[in-house]
Amino acid sequence: MSIRKFNIRPKALTLLLLLVVLFITAAPTVSHAEEMTMSPFKIILNAKGQFEDMQAVIRMPLEAGYTLSDYQVSLAFNGTMVGEAISFRYCYIDDNFLAGFDRAAVLANPVVIGLANTTTTATVEGWFEGVNSEGGTYTQYFSCTDMVEIIDPGQK
Repeated sequence: MSIRKFNIRPKALTLLLLLVVLFITAAPTVSHAEEMTMSPFKIILNAKGQFEDMQAVIRMPLEAGYTLSDYQVSLAFNGTMVGEAISFRYCYIDDNFLAGFDRAAVLANPVVIGLANTTTTATVEGWFEGVNSEGGTYTQYFSCTDMVEIIDPGQK
C-alpha cells in the first residue's frame, strides 16, 4: 500500500510522524503499579506501637540513571483520601518505592474510624519526578491498591 493512495505527501507524513514521536516522548509516563503491599495490613485503631508511620511498598522501578527529586502521594480507603505521604523514597536494591503516612493522623481520621471492623481497599496514588545528572527529568504517575483490615477492639 502506498502513501500516495491516501494522498499524503512524504514531507507531510514525515512531519506528522515527527510530531507523534515528540508528543509521545514529552507526555508524562502513566503507570499502574503492578503490586503494592500496605504495612501493616491489619490496622488496629487503638494500637500504641513503636512505629510512627504506615508504609506502602510499591513495586515499580525508577528509570536507570535517575534519582527521586519530587513527589506527591496520597492514601485513600474505599476511594476517600485519608492522608498525604510524609515520606517517599526509593530502594535501589529491591526496585521499590516506600511511601510513609503519618500513623497517628490516619488512625484519627473519621473515615478510617468509620471503617472499623471491615476489610477495605487501600489506594496509593500520585506522581514522582526523577532527575538525572544532566538535569533531564521525567514524571511518573501511578495508582495501586491493596486490601487492609481495620480493627477497633472496643467495638464488636
